[in-house]
Amino acid sequence: MANNTPKILAVFKEDENMKAAVELLAKKGYNVFSETSMFLAIATLAERKVDVIILDIDDLELKEMEFFDVVRKFNPNLSILISCSFINRDKAVKSLEGGADSYILKPFYINELLIVVRKFSNGKNHKEDILKESKATRESIEKQSSMERMALTIAHEINNPLTIISGQLQLLLSEMESNAPNYSVYVTLEEETQRIAQAVINLVAYTQMKEPNKAFVNLNDILKDAIYFFKDTRQGRDIQVIETFDWDLPTVMADKKQITLVCKNIICNSKRAVDSNGVLNISTERDRHNVTVTFCDPGKELPFRVIDKVFDPLLAENEVERKMGLGLCVSHKIIKKHGGDLAVKNLEDKGTAFRLTLPIENI
Repeated sequence: MANNTPKILAVFKEDENMKAAVELLAKKGYNVFSETSMFLAIATLAERKVDVIILDIDDLELKEMEFFDVVRKFNPNLSILISCSFINRDKAVKSLEGGADSYILKPFYINELLIVVRKFSNGKNHKEDILKESKATRESIEKQSSMERMALTIAHEINNPLTIISGQLQLLLSEMESNAPNYSVYVTLEEETQRIAQAVINLVAYTQMKEPNKAFVNLNDILKDAIYFFKDTRQGRDIQVIETFDWDLPTVMADKKQITLVCKNIICNSKRAVDSNGVLNISTERDRHNVTVTFCDPGKELPFRVIDKVFDPLLAENEVERKMGLGLCVSHKIIKKHGGDLAVKNLEDKGTAFRLTLPIENI
């Protein structure tokens, strides 16, 4: 890779997701190394230049302010990324308040990590947006119903073993040839672990649906990140994504995290819900009042009975419907809260199209 590739230090103890991430980053050509404690991390920083620290806080005790102050004495421009499980999200937010730049929830795909690192390298930092959103989340904790608290507990219990399974599968597949025995079996297992992880995210989003934390966003940028994440998955490598973007698209007022979740849900659903022929067309456009994103999958059409209930969270009577999952219901609720619309229709020349619309007048 280029000489300007960031040098990455990962600090963790026994976490399988982090272990896999370090090895996969190295395989992709990144200059990455790891330590198992704060003390060793500081010693390493004293000896070599580091651009990004990935700090796993699930099994490390740290005094954030002291650590962040010390490490930035070696490099004032050092970027600090926190890695943690869902249950420690509040701890991650406190780390942001203490000096970290962003956080990522486990289990994560290596490409999710690369998106954050790439933004650090480009000088982009959305820390203020993250803190603002997290403050709103903390303020709503006391208002959580028993259902919401149960969803968080379930998410934590599922994600713990899932993080280990996902990390091991990603690492195993990176070391296998595509023609190896049982390769396709492991690919399927990896896809299903990420499907479970996405289902957990949607479950929490469904039970904790809150008002959007709006800021100026560009839908093209959100889509580029969602597509970048999707392309490097085993599922995404079999699909050609054709992008037809209006590069003069105006910004809109929207919750970036929520809209990103919507785009990921629709892109992933396009592969699972219908038999795609390997092509996904994504386009953006505008008119006088709205910005529109269209996801066209030229696979087989959906039954009319399914289209009428596609955003129903209880739609699961057969295999096609089960593949829809909770994601489309969550996505529909998010877009409605933004004053927009999310619709699906069968195409005349075969296939299915999801159309996401957000109003420009919200600017």
